[in-house]
Amino acid sequence: MSYVVTKANWDALLENDYVTGKIAEAINVAAPFREEIKRVGMTSGRMRIYGVQVGASQGQGARAELGGMPGYGAGEYQDATVTTKYNYAPFKISGPAETFSTKKAFAEFGVRIIKDTVQGFKLFVGRQTWGDGQGTLALINGALLAGASTATVDSAYGVLWGSLAANTTFLIKRKMVVQFGTENNGGLGYEVATVTGTTFTFTPVLANNVADNATISLLGSANLELTGALAFAATAAMMTTLGLASTTYNGISRTSFPEWEGNVINAAAALSLPNIRSMRDTIYKRTDDEESNLMIGSTEVARDYEALLVAAQRFVPATVLSGGHSILEHDGLKFSKDSRAPAKALFFFDTKHIAWAQGEEPNWLKDASGIMRVVPGQDAKEALYRWYSEVDVDEPRRMGYLFNLTVA
Repeated sequence: MSYVVTKANWDALLENDYVTGKIAEAINVAAPFREEIKRVGMTSGRMRIYGVQVGASQGQGARAELGGMPGYGAGEYQDATVTTKYNYAPFKISGPAETFSTKKAFAEFGVRIIKDTVQGFKLFVGRQTWGDGQGTLALINGALLAGASTATVDSAYGVLWGSLAANTTFLIKRKMVVQFGTENNGGLGYEVATVTGTTFTFTPVLANNVADNATISLLGSANLELTGALAFAATAAMMTTLGLASTTYNGISRTSFPEWEGNVINAAAALSLPNIRSMRDTIYKRTDDEESNLMIGSTEVARDYEALLVAAQRFVPATVLSGGHSILEHDGLKFSKDSRAPAKALFFFDTKHIAWAQGEEPNWLKDASGIMRVVPGQDAKEALYRWYSEVDVDEPRRMGYLFNLTVA
């Protein structure tokens, strides 16, 4: 006897604690520094505005005997604006898939396709935590003419983040649906078919011309993704040089207020204890303290860092965070690796000054008829898992970015 699935059955399966727990766990695992964050900013809406000090008080510091009191200098403040971004993970079934031989077969099928939702959230959040907030995957190398079906990447992500040829930071993946600048095929996008080195093919053919250096982003994600470490640890000059995000962070211009910048050093050399110390001292000079507590790099940088500690006989057995990430500790500074981190860079964080601004916990998007809804014009039903969030740093000067490392 066949088991016919109703919308109520799908609702019950999707609302299962197993599903919600697995997706929330995937988000935590995707961002290794999330466990180290000391504060989580829960917001009642999708936006919050708070004043940050971008200039310290610089009053007169001395006066003549019996002279008038010196004039005071008030600190300079700007309003930082944080808007939580939103991610959706789709869950779709076709009409024929609503009939199963048994209820058990239905449950097994549902759990299997839910796995895609979990993995999708982990992938998106993990990539975005290193991004510039613009959803940039790469830049186009050379103008593309209408009718083209192949694109080559010429991007700062390849030049300074790692080797595109080795795919270490090549963010374009098969089955992605992308857009080129604002060209999105009338809202349908272009699906990546094959990826080879720095080139990929896509379908259908390009509908309109695309300019050289146009950004490539996931369909509908341009300017809507999480603002990750590349943006909050950056300087205005670095962002301009790499052609990535704008020179503003949380609505404040870093050109006008350099106190709002992070710390960037072009290593142009192999990782070493001296250049790690150089970055720490750079942060120290701007903060008058040395509170950085976490470094994160790629698997390549992690290998080189471990080699440094072994050579110096300073290797300490790794500890494991609850999210599954391993952490080394040396000189009071923890080190963790992330497979999605830039291959030729090392980031320095003071996690007490990083927050996840969340509107609410991840949840299934519901309407009046429940979670599942009919897809117009298709023999299918769909559900969307939604998460409103943003990474917020209230003192970027405490964050650092050591880039252009030579890795073995």
